[in-house]
Amino acid sequence: MSLLDEVTAAIAKVQGDAELLELRFRHSGKWSDGTTCRFSVRDPARTDQGIRLAQRLTGEPNVLDVRLLSVAPDHEPPGEGASIPWDGGTLTLVSWGQVSDFTGQAVGVCRLTR
Repeated sequence: MSLLDEVTAAIAKVQGDAELLELRFRHSGKWSDGTTCRFSVRDPARTDQGIRLAQRLTGEPNVLDVRLLSVAPDHEPPGEGASIPWDGGTLTLVSWGQVSDFTGQAVGVCRLTR
């Protein structure tokens, strides 16, 4: 079995484990477009790689108000432009990135406004 096969199998195992998915996608809510899903939100300002990704995707040097969104694989993701109350403000999905060939999922770039 190749390393790629091992990684793919490990990802499939995690995605098939409901308890692990609840830990990874610990938030749920209804977005403004009517989509209800489990999701995870990350602050890219916490890592250099995340800052560079957010800057590239938004075209803006100041990324303090950018968040990265991941949706549980068995849930329908919200559409671009959808929003949800978040952390004392509003989280609005700006765009989706490319789908990962490892996980089959995309990361959404969101703007947090207060």
